Amino acid sequence: MCSNWVLATGAKTTFSIRPATREDLKAVMGIYNWAVNQTFATIDSEPLGTEEAAAWWEAHEKRSKLIVSTDEGGVNGWARLFPWNQRGFDIVEDLVYVDPVHHGRGIGRALLAELITEARGLGYRTIVASIATDNRAGLELHSKLGFEVVGTIRDAAHKFDRWMDITLVQLALEGRG
Repeated sequence: MCSNWVLATGAKTTFSIRPATREDLKAVMGIYNWAVNQTFATIDSEPLGTEEAAAWWEAHEKRSKLIVSTDEGGVNGWARLFPWNQRGFDIVEDLVYVDPVHHGRGIGRALLAELITEARGLGYRTIVASIATDNRAGLELHSKLGFEVVGTIRDAAHKFDRWMDITLVQLALEGRG
C-alpha cells in the first residue's frame, strides 16, 4: 500500500500514505503527544514517554496496521487500525491523528479512507471509533466517510479538570445478514 493524494485546496497539496516504519515512531508520538497535551482528541492525559512508545510500537506490530502520511517535510499524520476486542469479534477500531500544522489539507480523510480499504481487504465487517464528544472534527471526519453514531458513554474520562463523554461511531463494511 502506498497512495499518493493530490488535493486542490487553493494550491495543490501532495502527500503520500504508506505503512509506518520504526523510524516514523518519533514523529508519530510527537503528533500524538501534542494531541494529549492540547486537545480532547484522546482521553489520555499524560504524554507517552520513550519506553512507553517503544512498547506501543511493539504491540502495534503484532496486532494492528499503522500507516503514515508524509510530504517533503516528513510525517504529517498517522492512523491505526487494531482489534476492538480480543474475544474474536470481527471488529476493528481506528485512530487518526494529524499534525495541527497540516489540519485542513484532507490528510485525516485520506488516512481514514485508506484504513477503511485496508479493513475491507482484511475481511473485517465493522470499524468503530471511540471519539471524545468534544472532538467535533473527529466526529465530522467519520460522519463524512459514512460512520454512524451508535451511542454515547457519559462521563467516560476526566481530562483538563472536567469529565468528558465518548461517542461511539460505527461503519458497517458488509451488509447485515
